[in-house]
Amino acid sequence: MDVIRVLVLLVIGGAIWVGWQLYSYPGGWAFTFGAQHAEERQHLSQARKKERETERSSYRRVAAAKEQEHSAQRLFDERVRRAEQSLEQVSRPGRGELVEKRGAAVLYRHVLLIEDEEIPLARLDVRFEQALRENHIYVRRSDGSVRWTSFPHSAHEENDIRRFTVRIENAVAAENAFRAQQKALIAQGERELKEALADTGARDAARLHVAQATSLHRHDRRRKTARAELDAARKQWQRLTGKMPH
Repeated sequence: MDVIRVLVLLVIGGAIWVGWQLYSYPGGWAFTFGAQHAEERQHLSQARKKERETERSSYRRVAAAKEQEHSAQRLFDERVRRAEQSLEQVSRPGRGELVEKRGAAVLYRHVLLIEDEEIPLARLDVRFEQALRENHIYVRRSDGSVRWTSFPHSAHEENDIRRFTVRIENAVAAENAFRAQQKALIAQGERELKEALADTGARDAARLHVAQATSLHRHDRRRKTARAELDAARKQWQRLTGKMPH
């Protein structure tokens, strides 16, 4: 069975090759396979090969230039994106990244959530209080209003809540420092974004290179010469056989 399959594949492959030869060198069996026309077939084949190689070489230059342009554009876009993201983070920081969660309290970089109530950390006063069955954390906002949350002893170790209180206090200190510098950070972010948008040198140079490579491809004498030689070889074959090869 395997031998039969191999024979079938060989027959199919041979038929495909014969068909391709007849298509490539049209005009009849003698012109396609006859030894007396081997020189003409070789001449046409060499002309085709030269034309393909010059086309590919020229296209590769254009493709390389376009890839360089795409790379320069990606770097430009990435720098602008980072600058925009950085400016957004200092202009509208939101909650920031999650720091720690304890019971009903969730500490983020810029806010404290107590039972889903969002409390800004800026100028927040934090106090730990110990009780008989539970511990408490009290926070006083800058307007004087107070919010608290409890941590039952059965679910939370006292030292863990004390450490959490200290972590909130440290986050408040960091937030106060951030708010004090925010205007300067925004101004710096705006400058960096402006610089990123203005830094188009590499991208513009890459675009110019693409234009030059494309122009060179369009006016490449080697391409034109190879194409002319192939056309002449095809016409010569047509005069010989009455059939114009592809």
